[in-house]
Amino acid sequence: MVSRKEGKKVLWPSYFNSHLKRSSGRRVPKALAVENPKLPEIFSAVKSMGMEYSVEYDVRYPPHWWREEGRVLVSTDMKKQELLKKVGEIIKNNREEKEN
Repeated sequence: MVSRKEGKKVLWPSYFNSHLKRSSGRRVPKALAVENPKLPEIFSAVKSMGMEYSVEYDVRYPPHWWREEGRVLVSTDMKKQELLKKVGEIIKNNREEKEN
């Protein structure tokens, strides 16, 4: 388990999933959520922000324990909600660029 004392924030793909309700695990506004976000999109966004991160592929988001989606651990002093919104914006912009 990751401790708050370690200064790491946990980012699960479910936090950015537009198919989920807030009560089911989505943590960003619908406008920043994307359809079925993937782990590489999240760590690519964190990397583009210049932050240290590590990836755990074989873990499961507790509310959706049947899905093996992995998670990204980010070392930052930034508030978690601020981090989530910035990562969500980057993922959304990257998807829009790929579509065009």
